[in-house]
Amino acid sequence: MVIKSIRLMVLASCIGASLFFTSAVPAAESPVKGSVNLMATLKDAPAFTPVEWKVLRLDNNSTIKTTHAHSLNLPLSPGTYKAVASYQDVTRDRTFTVNNNGQVNIIIAMDK
Repeated sequence: MVIKSIRLMVLASCIGASLFFTSAVPAAESPVKGSVNLMATLKDAPAFTPVEWKVLRLDNNSTIKTTHAHSLNLPLSPGTYKAVASYQDVTRDRTFTVNNNGQVNIIIAMDK
């Protein structure tokens, strides 16, 4: 009986140590380092009406985000992107670059 309880204590110690060392390993750092603030305007003021936004990453032609809002804040990894805004029959786009720890502000006038 003593040997059985010693085995259980050793097993519990090993499990406790493995949990300690597993949780002590730092998490992988996220590649997201920057962000973009997109805003649509009408008559030199925020649109405050939904605009269709599409954000594309240009190096691999992938769509990052599609949404309907007058503004958008989007965390992005460094790279070159294109923001496309559509409202009624007006479509405009801007190309921009996000750097490490940088924030890019894009304002697009949607007036005809």
